[in-house]
Amino acid sequence: MTFFTPYLLSGLVLLMNSGPALAQIFFRRPPTKVSIHNPSSTEGQRNRTTISVLVPKDAGAELERVVLSQLTNIDSWDWGRRDPEIYLGDYGLRRRGEPGLAEATISESGDELSIHFDPVIEPGQRVNVAFRSFNPAANIYQWTTTFIPAGSDPICSDGPTLRLPIYLNEQYR
Repeated sequence: MTFFTPYLLSGLVLLMNSGPALAQIFFRRPPTKVSIHNPSSTEGQRNRTTISVLVPKDAGAELERVVLSQLTNIDSWDWGRRDPEIYLGDYGLRRRGEPGLAEATISESGDELSIHFDPVIEPGQRVNVAFRSFNPAANIYQWTTTFIPAGSDPICSDGPTLRLPIYLNEQYR
């Protein structure tokens, strides 16, 4: 027993001096009020696709990143070449946002969009992320949503599925 005592004590001292343990960051109440808006729903038309996310007041963490993963489809959604514009508050069809507050990254396969906010979105705020591009071919486009809180070692939260129909333009057939 006396042989193990120095090892036990040195282990205890090491644990006490290792500093505070890093806690994982997570949403106590993750965002669930998420919507996608596209004022033009005909293939080939210019669009201003806007994703709107409400971070609950009691979320427990700031929102740093949103990831949209497109569900299986023949065509990938075209998010455009420029970073999105951001504005806070309710969604508005003609509202303008500020560029440079978010960075959008599209995966090589084109089926995953990651939006990184800088600065992060505080609990109680609604953020609107507006992209400019053109509608793809007629189809129903769907994405799963994932929310990542700000901080080290975050735990992601899955959100609702977003759905956006694009219709065939019969005028030009």
